[in-house]
This record gives sequence, structure tokens and C-alpha cells, in this order.
Amino acid sequence: MKQYICGRCRKLMENRREMLAQAPLLHLLAKMSLPAMIGMFVMASYNVVDAIFIGWGVGPLGIAATSVAFPLQLFVGALSMWVAMGTASLSSRKLGAGLDDDAERALGNGFVMSTALGFATLAAGLFFLDSLIAMMGADERVADYARQYLGIVFLGNPLVIVGMLFNNTIRSEGNTRYAMYSMVLPAVLNVFLDPLFIFGFKMGMAGAAWATVIGQLVTLLWNLRYYLTGRRSLIALRVSRMPLRWAIDAEILGVGVSEFARQGALTVANTILMNQISHYGSALHIAAYAIMMKVSSIAVMPIFGIGQGMQPIVGYCYGAGLYGRARRAIEIALLSATVITVTGEIILLGFPHVFVRAFTDDAEVIRLTVWGVRILQSTFAIIGFQIVGTVTFQALGFAGPALFLSLSRQVIFFIPSLLILPRFFGVAGVFLSYPVADVCACCVTLALLIFYRGRFKRLERR
Repeated sequence: MKQYICGRCRKLMENRREMLAQAPLLHLLAKMSLPAMIGMFVMASYNVVDAIFIGWGVGPLGIAATSVAFPLQLFVGALSMWVAMGTASLSSRKLGAGLDDDAERALGNGFVMSTALGFATLAAGLFFLDSLIAMMGADERVADYARQYLGIVFLGNPLVIVGMLFNNTIRSEGNTRYAMYSMVLPAVLNVFLDPLFIFGFKMGMAGAAWATVIGQLVTLLWNLRYYLTGRRSLIALRVSRMPLRWAIDAEILGVGVSEFARQGALTVANTILMNQISHYGSALHIAAYAIMMKVSSIAVMPIFGIGQGMQPIVGYCYGAGLYGRARRAIEIALLSATVITVTGEIILLGFPHVFVRAFTDDAEVIRLTVWGVRILQSTFAIIGFQIVGTVTFQALGFAGPALFLSLSRQVIFFIPSLLILPRFFGVAGVFLSYPVADVCACCVTLALLIFYRGRFKRLERR
């Protein structure tokens, strides 16, 4: 039996390597991206459904509370993606180079670091809960709902951080379908748990939070099953591979730091944004912004799916010395992302009322949300290019350019816009900061991609 399983694993490994190295690129990118796109879309729907039930079960202030909680959840996500993206990139490149033992060490070290981060953020989140909520600038009515929600959601930090690690490493092996299921399962579960806890058990915000934590637990158990059974995985999660090694950890954190910087900067930006909306607007503006973000997340998640589907292809081909194939995969991914975002902008700007009315029947919140969407999403067509461009450098292991691109939009363009534009345009200036930052960041991304395209061509000639 053991010989049969080992032989089966070797055959599976050979098939996946052949697929990554030789399959037609457009077909391969679709095969790798579609499960990730579906999974990311479902994950976004998970948050949207959560907000819809909160909107009808708690009200606009409950939706506003999720917006206050969002920057803090983003920071936890930033820490998780720091280790997850770095581990996935390193593991994928080691598999491409035929260094399976090194790929397992990357997984083991990533697991230890993710577990430590999970419990550290749990303890810090609960200890500093009131201070963190006060930092968002929300009034006491919204802060009370946010306190109920985050006090429970923080309990799931170890689950979400380790679960995110496994999701990315499973995808880096080329098994995008299994990774997709790990995102679909909790989303489907949430559709049943949210109404049960919010309406059936009358738990309000606490019910939505417990539904989220249970979904995170399901994700972790599903992903653990992948590595503990060993029937599908190319590498295994072994205790012997878990002792931390500085060379491995430094590379993981060096590559993943760009994703941490991007989401960390997004956390800082959203903290400033919450304070600016509170200063220039009202609790209803915060609720409107929360709905805007939920609606736009549905449209943008397919782009992250393309990025995640592209990552193992580009990482493997670059590690295997197939530079021309890696370059062509990047070009196809960039074009595909742009087509999707152009379509998304047409839908978002043309039919915003259709989406907004699903969250609330409050006429003023609906009016403010539709007005805000048409400002905030006016440059949605170009963000796919920027997102996939950043993921490209992560997949290649180019930590410097990836870090710069991750920081450029949030730190160099978005945060200054948030601080300057509202002084002249009021709360509208908060929303105008998004298109200003998108245009500037897209220009920087284009310049870097053109520069590194020449480098790829030189490698191909060698």
C-alpha cells in the first residue's frame, strides 16, 4: 500500500510539473485562475452576505461597525499574507528547481511562524481592544457594535492566519481546486449560520462574529486534511521540517514583506480614512463607505484570483529557467485582468442602485452610497493591471520592486491624497483619493514592468 501511495504521489508530481512547464499558457492560466477566482469571489460574497444580514438584522450602525473593524482585520490579514505569500513563492520556486526537501522546509517554517503570529495577534487584539476601536475615530454608538464584533472575531486570528498559509501553499503546488474549496466551504456555511445566529438566536453583531470564526475553523481543518493525509500534496507537513532556519525564514519574510507592506499600508490608510470620514461626514457616511467596499470587493476579487493562479506558473517557470514562458504568462495575466476590470467598471458605474439596495432600505444611506461609488470606482478599469503587476514581482521573488509597488499606491499616493483633498472637497475628497492614487500607481507599475520586460528578454537570449 505504501509503495502504491508513493508511486501515485510521484506520478501526481510529474503530471503537475509537466502541466506547469508545457501546457498551453492561456488554457493553463484559465485552469489555475478560475478556481482561485471562484474561491475569491465566494470569499468576497461571504463578507457581503455578512454585511447584508447585519444591515437588515442590526441596521446601518451595524454596517458602519464592520467598516470600523475592517482596518484591524486588514492588519491581521497583512500579517498572515506576509508569511503565506513568502512561503508560497519560495515553495513554488523550490518545486520548480526540483528541490522538494527545501520546499517542505519552507512549509514547515511558514507553519511555525503563522501559528506564532496567530496567537500573538489574538492576545494583543483582546488586550488593546478599546484602544484600537478608539483609534478608528468612530462615535460611541458605532464603537459599541464594533466592540461586540471584534471581541469575538479576534479569537479566530490563529485560525485565519494558519488557514491562509495553507491556502496559498496548496495553490503554489498547482492544486487550485482544493484551495478553492477551502474558501467556498466557510462561505456556504456562513449563509446558514448568519441568519441562524442573528435572527434565530437574536445574537446581533455577536452572531455574525461567531459565524465568521466557525467558518475560519472549517477552512483550517479542510487545509490541514490536505497535508496530513498526504494523498494529494506534493510535499508534506513534517515536524522534522519545522525547526526555524534563518536562511529560509529570511527569504520567506523578504519576499512576503511586499504583501505585508501593501496590506499594512492599507490598514494605516483605512485608519486615516475612518477618521477623515468621521471628521468631515457622519456615521451614515461610514455605513455608505462600508457598502461601497463590499460591492467593489465582489468586482475586484477575480483579479486577485488571476494573480493567485498566475503565481505558481510564473514562479515555477522562472525557477526552472523557462524565462520566455514566464514572461508570456505575465502578459496574458495582465491582459485578462484589464478586460475584467473594464467590464467591472461599466457594471459598477451603470447599475449601482441594484447592489446597494440589497444592504439597506434607508434612503439616505442608499443616496450616499450611489454617490460615493461613482466617485470611488471611476478608475476601476486600471486597478487590475496594478494588482497583477505587483503579484508578478512577488511570484518572481523580486522583493524590492514588489515592496515598492505595494507601498507606492498606499503610502506615496493614497495617504497624502486622504490628508489633502478633504480640506478642499470635504467628505467627497476622501472618496476622490481613490482614483487619484490608482492613476499614479498604475503609471509606476507600467514603468517597472517595461524595465523588467527587457531583463526577461536578455535572459531568454542567454
